[in-house]
Amino acid sequence: MKERLNQFSSAPPQTRMLVCADGSTTLLLDALVGERLSVRIDHQQQVPAAHVRRIGCQILGAAPDALVVDRQTRILTPDDEVISVNRVVIAGRESDRLVPPPDELLGPYLKKVGLALKREPIAVSRDIWPLGGTSPACVSKEYIIDCGSAGRVYVHERFNPRFVPLEPRHTLEPLERDG
Repeated sequence: MKERLNQFSSAPPQTRMLVCADGSTTLLLDALVGERLSVRIDHQQQVPAAHVRRIGCQILGAAPDALVVDRQTRILTPDDEVISVNRVVIAGRESDRLVPPPDELLGPYLKKVGLALKREPIAVSRDIWPLGGTSPACVSKEYIIDCGSAGRVYVHERFNPRFVPLEPRHTLEPLERDG
């Protein structure tokens, strides 16, 4: 964790909290925005693990011919602003059980179905915000959610720099005047 803090030492507190947390990212983003978030699926299909070899075979340990779920989503605020862009790959004997319904966020869904969840961090880094804008650099987080005998889930999140900035915002505060 100390390494993560060093890498983001100049980032605002909410960014440092997000990169150091080993629990539910969804709960932290809900708290950051102050409202319930929603999900939009951009892409989801079953593919042989060999099609996503680094993730499916090397990280999740699936056999090359095993089917995995390759899913790309966006987490949205109530105003439909994108707060994160995510790549999720799900592998395991019960991988179908680990796929949330289209309107449910992954983390809360996995918790709701009663699985014992253990998060294993892979990396936290600076990345490129895939949706453009004036701040192309963003915070990126990769981890595994181990769901026991049901399977394993790889998650790669890239956070909108408007919500999770790399650097503190420097705005001029109005001058306070005496009496």
